[in-house]
Amino acid sequence: MAKVFISRALSVESTFLARVGGAGHDVIGESLLQIDPVPFATVPETDWVFFYSKNAVIHYFAGVGEPPPSCKYGAYGTGTAAYLQREYGIQANFIGSAKPKATAEALATVAAGQRILFPRARHSRHSLYKYLRYKTTVQELIVYDNRVRESFELPFCEVLVFTSPLNAQAYYGHYVSRSRQTIVSIGRTTAQELRRLGIRGVHIARQPAEAALAELVLSLL
Repeated sequence: MAKVFISRALSVESTFLARVGGAGHDVIGESLLQIDPVPFATVPETDWVFFYSKNAVIHYFAGVGEPPPSCKYGAYGTGTAAYLQREYGIQANFIGSAKPKATAEALATVAAGQRILFPRARHSRHSLYKYLRYKTTVQELIVYDNRVRESFELPFCEVLVFTSPLNAQAYYGHYVSRSRQTIVSIGRTTAQELRRLGIRGVHIARQPAEAALAELVLSLL
């Protein structure tokens, strides 16, 4: 059985923990980032609110209170959409594929000529912006700060699962790449960062969701 690291804290209801841990593997779930809310006084008027991540959902609603009833919602992937539905009772009107260009093109079609607000992290890559800025009105709202943790200690793990570019930077700022490790990425943006860090042979999940990550990890073990 293998040790599997994933760069996020896992709840007891975690699909990844249930599937990978249930198969007998030792799962270590720990975010390598320090997340802090960023207060905001006003929210721009908008037709859409698009969330890149669960953290964006949490910190947006913590600051905004009751959402406008006429607003539509989008999510970058199925995991964020499921969290939005489960915790806030909001059904996403649009769910992306986790591929920035394809997601942006599809979103630009359904929201053509409308205003889209992106609640995001201070250090977000905002990977959809360059594809959307000429087709919609793009607005940004920084709702949380995400910084690399200064110290952490992890055991050697045969499988490393990275859920964001910044988590990848954090890990390889502390540890060197080893040939015996299998590297899994939640999406293409994180995979690009891993390649920039010199990591080769990165496996990309078919969707940015725990179920897809678990499926991929189990297929590689």
